[in-house]
Amino acid sequence: MGFTAFAGILIVAVVAGAVVQILEKKINYDWLIIAVTGTFGAYFASETFPGSTVFQAIKDFGPQADGFYIIPGVMFGAILALVAYLGTRNLTVTTSAA
Repeated sequence: MGFTAFAGILIVAVVAGAVVQILEKKINYDWLIIAVTGTFGAYFASETFPGSTVFQAIKDFGPQADGFYIIPGVMFGAILALVAYLGTRNLTVTTSAA
């Protein structure tokens, strides 16, 4: 994977994290958690799945740009970002003083 593909992944992940931060602000670093997990998911899926023998069924699946396999990368990055969003959604708990 080239630098331009990785930079594109990073930009899309940061924008997705910023949108979540703007729409539903729970803690100050929600955007960072979502951006890091989305970036990791997209990079991992594009670099590991196509060359893996375990995931042989989706080897070289879909179009690629600069060595980035778009379909597995976007899907796995979105899934991990969604899991991170759902995990941080209820991270801050407020309790009432008795």
